[in-house]
Amino acid sequence: MTILFADHIESFLSALRLKGYSPCTVASYANDLAQIVSYFESQGIDALTVESLTRQQMRLWLGEALGGQKPASRARKISAVRSYIHYLIRQEEIERSPFENLQSPKIPKQIRATYSVDQINVLLEVPGDADALKIRDLTAFELMYSSGLRVSELVSVDIEDFDFIEGWLRVLGKGKKYREIPVTSVAIDLIGRYLAEARPKLVSKDGDQDEHALLLNARGGRITARSIRRLLHEEELEKGLTADVSPHGLRHAFATHLLESGADMRAIQDMLGHARLSTTARYTHNNYERLVKVYDSAHPRAHLGSTHNDDSPRDGEDK
Repeated sequence: MTILFADHIESFLSALRLKGYSPCTVASYANDLAQIVSYFESQGIDALTVESLTRQQMRLWLGEALGGQKPASRARKISAVRSYIHYLIRQEEIERSPFENLQSPKIPKQIRATYSVDQINVLLEVPGDADALKIRDLTAFELMYSSGLRVSELVSVDIEDFDFIEGWLRVLGKGKKYREIPVTSVAIDLIGRYLAEARPKLVSKDGDQDEHALLLNARGGRITARSIRRLLHEEELEKGLTADVSPHGLRHAFATHLLESGADMRAIQDMLGHARLSTTARYTHNNYERLVKVYDSAHPRAHLGSTHNDDSPRDGEDK
């Protein structure tokens, strides 16, 4: 039976949703798969079949359709198509991948802008005349830096997610996995002030409100990630900080400053919600080998049974 390349795209996207992929990621995969279908249609192949995919066709697609794009965009599109083909293999629709022995483009390492501890102190300083909106904004930034939250996690936080006595926050992260993160006493105090002074002023008198959300917009609804990005940029300009650090940059600063203060890297990994240690390495502006050395020098059992001084991990291993 002939199977068109597009026949199983919807079932593939449904499988991604069941695995907990975000709507944004699923939409990106859908768009990337539609683009490869459109490319082959432009080549005169109106009914691209799974069986007809060859390594030569993949090379043409990589060179002609993706050649002028940035490495990160190319890598994402290749990942989408490769994941779809692996899905077809698991469904036993095809036997082998036409991507075998084809290399994805190398993505240049980028160091995201972040702040020093002194700059963080300037950013998070609460002015004496702060109004309700200012207290809300600084509460949001303080919480991101205190607990290393993703901006999507921040805007999803409910009041009930906090344990104010023990100083913990339960957050739903990527893959629909919960994790518990400590919250600094400074953040707890500011959240308390926000709940007492600011949040009641943001609740809409017309009933258009979210009674569970921690952070509200001026109309009483849950604030959005887009608003947080805009507000952070405005706060940076107001306080003379020109690095233009994004909300994600506060997450990087959280991890970097913890590591510099001697925190255990595995603990940082857990708090960030990373599945792989190499991801944490990128967040902390250190390479993988640097993190492993910190781990080996700090962990009391790291050297038991060791007969060599090679601190580098084996390929493919999380040491």
